[in-house]
Amino acid sequence: MTDLVEVGRYPSQKAAEQGALVLAAVGISCRVEPFGSVMALMVTARHAERARRELAHYAYENQLALSDRTPPPRIDRWSIESALAYIALLVFFFVADTRSLGGHAWQIQGAADAGLIMDGTWWRTVTALTLHTGSVHLFGNIAAGTIFGILLSHRLGGGVAWLAIVSAGALGNALNAAFQPDAHLSIGASTAVFGGLGLLAGMAMTSPRALQWRGTLRRWAPIGAGLMLLAFFGMGGERTDIWAHVFGFVVGAVAGFALAHIDPAPLRQRTVQAWSAAAAFGLVAVAWLIALSG
Repeated sequence: MTDLVEVGRYPSQKAAEQGALVLAAVGISCRVEPFGSVMALMVTARHAERARRELAHYAYENQLALSDRTPPPRIDRWSIESALAYIALLVFFFVADTRSLGGHAWQIQGAADAGLIMDGTWWRTVTALTLHTGSVHLFGNIAAGTIFGILLSHRLGGGVAWLAIVSAGALGNALNAAFQPDAHLSIGASTAVFGGLGLLAGMAMTSPRALQWRGTLRRWAPIGAGLMLLAFFGMGGERTDIWAHVFGFVVGAVAGFALAHIDPAPLRQRTVQAWSAAAAFGLVAVAWLIALSG
């Protein structure tokens, strides 16, 4: 190597070799040479500018990792209580449906009937989220929904998180009805469950750490991971409403992307959380009151 230019100084041989590995990883040849009490990293003049840029970016990412002192997520009381409310709600409507509580045909009155939804029975997009075909269907949605709900509660708080999940599920059902034949029927919380997954993916994509990643591939990795989970869990079985899952995930991802750009401090206020939780519960209650009164 001739015409060498110094691109960095390091306090030890080990630190200099680490810098050399960074440059080697991007195809830049270099040499470590002693310079007084420190070690210098040398490259050819034509590679100097790129080498400095790569080393600066590596140092920045290292500093970012060291300064990221965000405590690991913890399962707080609010997250647990909101998840338990979700479980209780699904179990209640499952029992009510299987026992024809009040003499009502709950699935007939609450299923997401595409034709009826497009005719204006919007409440079916919500009531359908609380109905299930059997215990396996129910417990699968309880398990997945609880996990995604708790994870999302760490970011948004329990009230806002579940309002977002219910809203994503309802809008996902509405979009599904718009693209399905009039006779199409759908029930299950899975549209909301995949809405929750989409919310997590959309928020992860725009997190401060994700925005520092270079390259389109890395930045879209959270969405890719969400799509893999959607494909693995949301597209199997003869009775699976694949498009409902897809629309729920897409709505959630868009909402998560938007929520990630909102200052989280106001959302964390107790009044906001309480009103959001009341809105989520109220939306379900009002939808069923309308459905059962028809």
